[in-house]
Amino acid sequence: MSSSWQQACAAWQIYSEEIAALNRHLNETQWQALMAELRGCRGKIAVTGVGTSGIAARKIAHMLACVERPAIYLNATDAAHGDLGFLDANDLLIMLSRGGNSDELTRLLPSLTAKGVALISVTENPDSAIAQASRLVISTGVRREIDPLNMLATTSIVLALAIFDAACACLMSESGYSKETLLAVHPGGDVGLTLRNKAI
Repeated sequence: MSSSWQQACAAWQIYSEEIAALNRHLNETQWQALMAELRGCRGKIAVTGVGTSGIAARKIAHMLACVERPAIYLNATDAAHGDLGFLDANDLLIMLSRGGNSDELTRLLPSLTAKGVALISVTENPDSAIAQASRLVISTGVRREIDPLNMLATTSIVLALAIFDAACACLMSESGYSKETLLAVHPGGDVGLTLRNKAI
């Protein structure tokens, strides 16, 4: 067995164990608080982050939009150059940052406070700037990234995506989301084709 195959198998095992540990790290009170924020937002939901967290933010925003939440990815750099005008006091911003002190995010905090935008942070650092400014802090409880240096956002990003994918699944169940609903928002690709064929 090659060393690279062994390393890959070990990495997948880490993913499996870390995902399974989410229900021990998060508690029902935290989960219900997150669901209440997503369910109760009266305006728009924006999701932001930088680097790998920014890529994850795009996926989370996309999933929320798929379940009919008015969500969009907000580029943190562009936000500091005028796109903050997109947000108001009815809106919710979700910030992803493992360390919670990325300059691109922290420089937005005074404006978000002034505009009254509610903030959720997804960070492993409860003492970070974004955590201190947040109404709700979600931690994945990641213990081990899969890269050999234990530095790159690998496991932690998979956990963040797992948390919000589960939240979107719950929102679907609560709202009575149907195949017709999905077809209305996702007419393209194999999903749309499959749903249209089943409707015939």
